[in-house]
Amino acid sequence: MGRENWYILQTEKGREYEGADLIRRVVPKSLYTLCSIPKKEKPFRHEGIYHPVEDIMFPGYIFIRSEDPEKLHKELQKSREFPQFVIFGKDDKGEDELVPISAQDLSFLQEVCGAKLQEVCGITDITLGDNKQLLEVRGVLEHYVDRIVKLNLHKRFAVAEVPLFNRRQKIFFGIRLSEDKYRTV
Repeated sequence: MGRENWYILQTEKGREYEGADLIRRVVPKSLYTLCSIPKKEKPFRHEGIYHPVEDIMFPGYIFIRSEDPEKLHKELQKSREFPQFVIFGKDDKGEDELVPISAQDLSFLQEVCGAKLQEVCGITDITLGDNKQLLEVRGVLEHYVDRIVKLNLHKRFAVAEVPLFNRRQKIFFGIRLSEDKYRTV
């Protein structure tokens, strides 16, 4: 057995919870320690009041931590219903190579979704200046202000482009303006 790492599984969009539940019920627990679906909060406006709504951060993907990905891969291949590993390449024999999430990618994921990738990426509070420039950013987006490529004030989201999964990935972050009326729980 090797060192425990995080890996990415792919499933159909909209079936992430079903896939994770199937894994938890059928795959031996000895083959993995955590199975997570990273989530984010986004604002939804109804009658002038914003309500936080949870959404899946990476539709079609499940993240799993395993010490023995090869055995887990074989177990998942037994059924077409299971989510399958995202294959990042081939080894020198031409076999599928299961590559763990890189340290840099895992650092980003844990910063926005917690160490176990099970915390909801929250909404970021922002204060705007006269020309709608960002004066203050408080929340997870504050670490990525220099990477914002789109700011949609009407729908209350920002898009930051971050290096993730061997490409530049656009990540949507929910935002809240200081003047917004927000539902409190």
